[in-house]
Amino acid sequence: MTFRRFILFFVLAIAALAAQAQASFSLVRPQNVVQGRNFALTFRLSNGEASAPAAPQLKGCTLLYGPALSTRSEYSIVNGRATSSTTLDFSFTYRADTPGTVDVPAVSVNCGGKTLHSSAARFEILPGDASTSGGSPQPGASRRQQDPYAGSQPTEKVSANDLLIRINFSKSSVYEQEPVVATIKLYTKYGITSFLPSVQPAFDGFLCEELPVSNEVSLEHYNGQNYHTVVFKRLLLYPQKSGRLTVNSGEYKVTVEQVQMINMGFFSAPHSVEQELTTKSNAASLTVKPLPEPRPAGFSGAVGQFSVSTALEPELLRTNEAAVYSYTVKGTGNIKYLAEPDVQFPAGIDAYTPKTDIQANVTGGSNMSGTYRTDFTIVPQEMGDFTIEGTPFIYFDPSDNKYVTVDVPSKPIKVLRGTNAAPAVEQTALSGKTIDDILYIKPMSDERQTHSRTFVIRSWGYWGAYVLLVLILIAVAVIYRRQIRLRADVTGRKLAKAGRVANKRLREARAAMNAHNNELFYASLAKALWGYLSDKLSISASQLTLDNVADKLKAYGLPEADTDHVIDVLNQCEMARFTPTHSDAEIAGLYDEAVAAIKNIEDVRKR
Repeated sequence: MTFRRFILFFVLAIAALAAQAQASFSLVRPQNVVQGRNFALTFRLSNGEASAPAAPQLKGCTLLYGPALSTRSEYSIVNGRATSSTTLDFSFTYRADTPGTVDVPAVSVNCGGKTLHSSAARFEILPGDASTSGGSPQPGASRRQQDPYAGSQPTEKVSANDLLIRINFSKSSVYEQEPVVATIKLYTKYGITSFLPSVQPAFDGFLCEELPVSNEVSLEHYNGQNYHTVVFKRLLLYPQKSGRLTVNSGEYKVTVEQVQMINMGFFSAPHSVEQELTTKSNAASLTVKPLPEPRPAGFSGAVGQFSVSTALEPELLRTNEAAVYSYTVKGTGNIKYLAEPDVQFPAGIDAYTPKTDIQANVTGGSNMSGTYRTDFTIVPQEMGDFTIEGTPFIYFDPSDNKYVTVDVPSKPIKVLRGTNAAPAVEQTALSGKTIDDILYIKPMSDERQTHSRTFVIRSWGYWGAYVLLVLILIAVAVIYRRQIRLRADVTGRKLAKAGRVANKRLREARAAMNAHNNELFYASLAKALWGYLSDKLSISASQLTLDNVADKLKAYGLPEADTDHVIDVLNQCEMARFTPTHSDAEIAGLYDEAVAAIKNIEDVRKR
């Protein structure tokens, strides 16, 4: 029993919520249709119950059947609040017989004792696709649009008539600054999976305002063919000059999806095939007429229909206290591109840089309406009665092809003494007797003004300095080339430094000798001799043997006795390293023999 009561309560709650909802009856917006095809006309009743309406009579159409009824109910609870809605659709199926415009009349139903009416609508019956030769319609093309799987085997190549991008102007001729809408529309007979602009059309000579687009797909008949169309860009343009203005063609990369049937034996299955291609839009032109001459004085380029009002805040002014004078233009046209009004304020009133506020919105999808307000901040400096002269506003009305002057009344104002105003001080003339810190400008004498001119290029000092700089440049170049040559001669550099390096190493050996460090002495002395011979005779470390040294010394020009002396000193150094116990006299003698051996080799080139 409790469960039945719950069900009854739930049904009554839903009925109560449905009764509270506002019932409405409308026509689902019909789309264009191609001649010979069937289409549905649907009337929708929301949150109510009614009998089916009578089928409307449509010009050029044949009623096939209807109405077909479909219902849908929704119930939801959000944050503890329950809502519900019901929808009842009445669909009538027609066949489009004759091309032309079809008017759908308003239809009424009786819902709960109240008569509800749908709105009237209009759509187009488009003729079928014409052949390229102008003959009868192409049935294959119609089937391709009606059935997305009506592909051919193999996939057809997309032709120029299957994919178009067109730029259209809403008017063929306008005045300067008169708005015109440019539409970039895609015409296709296939599905589009990718659309990427690579070169956008350039609207040179126009001021542009981007308009919103709905991306709604519709059917349109163009150039004897029916296309699925979508507007992907709309611009509100204001031409800035007269003449023939041309918008260049854009370039687009498009991926088209085609469907072909694949034979699977007992049945066929659709298969999508994508084809990438590059297409260009047309180049559209617009005739822009110049504004009529002569243009009245004070005309600053306003085109449209406008009104003007002024205001002063506060009305009662005081000296040294700021006020705001507002000049407001309202209307439809190039409201965003008006020039600031040239308001002249009387002497004794300081005016600062005006501030402009523009509030504009696109109306009707083809023009712009709003307000252009300019606020002038003014500060009176003197007391009295003043008048701000009215600045007339002049605009051109393209609908009447004439200039219109809006008279702005003058604004009388009264200025009182401000609370922070300083008392007036009587001005007195300046007396030269009271000024002792400003001196007269002394004129320059004629003798000081006269002087001779001598060109520097004619002096000997100039040419002497020039020659000296050239000689310095030559010397720097010679020294630089010599340094490069010496750095490139690695062997020569080692040969030249061999003596200096050997002396440095001999000093290390002498220091070890004086410190009675025999082992370090013999090692330093051997290192000095072998390093000297390697650099002097250009022998690499891997080939530094006694036999090679003897051969190189003989080839160098050292006498045989001196060569044997060098070899003997090297042998003594090597033997002494393994028997380091020697007297100081023996160590000193060996050091002197090494120095003498190096001196004999150095003296070879001096002979």
